[in-house]
Amino acid sequence: MRIAADAGRLGTLSEDDPSAEGRFVELLAEATGVDQLELIDALSASDPEDRWVELIPEATPEAAQRATESLLEAGLLSALVLEDTSVRVHPSGDSGLRVVGTLGPEGPGPGAGVEAALDGELSGTDGVRSVQKSPKGEVIAGSDEVTTAPSDGASVWLTLDRNLQYEVEQVLLRGAEAAGAAGGVVVLGRPDTGELLAVAGVERDTESGRMRLAESPKPFADAYQAGSVFKLVPVSAAIDDGVVSLDTELSVPPKITLYDRTFSDYEEHGVESMSVRDIVAHSSNVGTIKIAQELGSDRLYEELRDFGFGRLTGVAAPAESAGLVPEVGLWNGPDIAASAIGTLQSATAVQLWAAYNVIANNGEYVAPRLVKRVQRADGSELQPEPGERRQVIAPAAAEQVEEALRAVVTEGTASDWSIPGFPAAAKTGTSRMPDPERSDGTDGYLWADGRYHYLNVFAGYLPADAPELSITVLLEDTAEGLTGSSGAGPVFSALARLGIRELGIAPRGADEGSAVPTRLRAEPATVADEDPSARTTSDAKPTDEVASGEDSSEAVPPPGPDDGVTGDDQDG
Repeated sequence: MRIAADAGRLGTLSEDDPSAEGRFVELLAEATGVDQLELIDALSASDPEDRWVELIPEATPEAAQRATESLLEAGLLSALVLEDTSVRVHPSGDSGLRVVGTLGPEGPGPGAGVEAALDGELSGTDGVRSVQKSPKGEVIAGSDEVTTAPSDGASVWLTLDRNLQYEVEQVLLRGAEAAGAAGGVVVLGRPDTGELLAVAGVERDTESGRMRLAESPKPFADAYQAGSVFKLVPVSAAIDDGVVSLDTELSVPPKITLYDRTFSDYEEHGVESMSVRDIVAHSSNVGTIKIAQELGSDRLYEELRDFGFGRLTGVAAPAESAGLVPEVGLWNGPDIAASAIGTLQSATAVQLWAAYNVIANNGEYVAPRLVKRVQRADGSELQPEPGERRQVIAPAAAEQVEEALRAVVTEGTASDWSIPGFPAAAKTGTSRMPDPERSDGTDGYLWADGRYHYLNVFAGYLPADAPELSITVLLEDTAEGLTGSSGAGPVFSALARLGIRELGIAPRGADEGSAVPTRLRAEPATVADEDPSARTTSDAKPTDEVASGEDSSEAVPPPGPDDGVTGDDQDG
């Protein structure tokens, strides 16, 4: 209900009773709980002859009724103007709200999600009605004539699964809390079609300290220097170009210095002979940098762009960021190393999700999408334009890269999170987060509290031999000592089990020495937290969202000494 005043009528009442306006404001404020000064300011800014002065944009029907009764008793009701207003109700509450978008009295607001992106289809068309008026301006009864009928807007079906969306949000909320994170993001969907089934972001409330659903569309809008997950690109390009194969052996020292910067591996070791497969599985920074050096800066930059970094995905999200991939002509000496291990460029969670799907799709990039179909009021359907598809690397190269990503899960940095019967291909990452305040003039990653803050990432898909589910998890500013595996790993594992159950994914042949879990699909998803009994439940039905007109990880030691590393990825 919108409450307004007839300034002209209020002025007439005040001529007979000078206290009329003051009593009008006092009684209205008392009935609605609005500060008297706000009402006085609104009236003071109006023209004395205005018949419509908005005082309270949104008031409950109960408040409007109290105001009506009070002003009627005081003889001031004739100055009150009431207008019915509509209230937007989201059947799923806050779940998926930042994807669908919010809507105000004036339509979609900035960054309002799918509703803003498709406002042209969702908005109806105004009709035209003509009336006849008397010389006094009064409408002549029976003269109304609708010359043009209004039309409803279209309905838009999203790719989001309502049940999965809610469940994923709950898993992320608990997982981010368990990791002591400042926030987090999850993207979950089908790699072969690019359909996003669940997209979630959470953040810690600065006042209460509690984890909550994010106020902004973080998966699309926030870009991260995501560390080791970017190693996918130089390795893929080098294998595709024939520079290396999965079995190529490289001499890998514990550190490597390029100009004024030294990069090191997370775990200390001597000079080792490592295959490309082992470099990926154990996330060697130095080994990846050596591969990138053989590939060359121009080719690495080209492949970063081909994998979708530094460019918009085209998903229906107005707030989407393109991330940042500096032009190769601007790279200096150490930048080929920084870009190889993911500390030069930045990307959104959706971009990372799409990049890993390149390997799941035999080397083909499939653009992510949110819109399933659009149906106009007349029943006709408008099929959304198909998302971009392009071959990035050869299928044979993608097969080799996938073998390396499977090794990450079976024997490498993600080995704690394998699921028997559901072989996965994945990569972990742990990187320093740039200090947003640039507190230290020489080290952009050293925060005002004198320590480094870390981003934990886990990206991958399963079953690796026939991918049906792709998941990317990012946790921001996690508790000291956590890595991509120990911080984001529990969330990835819980989401994988959730997706397996909800999508009815059948198990593949069990990994050697393990048994297929016969009760897996009946188990609720959970993540490591202080209450092992916590479970995700939902009464929501598994259906598409519509916009219309348990695992825990072992403790890990904190990152080792800096060793001259500036902003490098700290582990895999």
